[in-house]
Amino acid sequence: MVSFMIGDSVTNTTPMNAYFVLALGFLQQFRKGAGIGTMLSFTVPVALAVLVSWSSFFALWYALGIPLGPGVPVR
Repeated sequence: MVSFMIGDSVTNTTPMNAYFVLALGFLQQFRKGAGIGTMLSFTVPVALAVLVSWSSFFALWYALGIPLGPGVPVR
């Protein structure tokens, strides 16, 4: 479940996001020729940074043996 949530939070910057069109509209105010490719090229580095940070945070959490939630042991 945790790995699904990590992957889901990373992919929230895709065109399937409900606010993608709104963000694209804001981007086009500052860059007139911006399109979907420009928007994706700006969000891919952010998505990779989120993936690395969430994954490392989860690895640390798992290594320390901290419970994942109430009544949910790590091992």
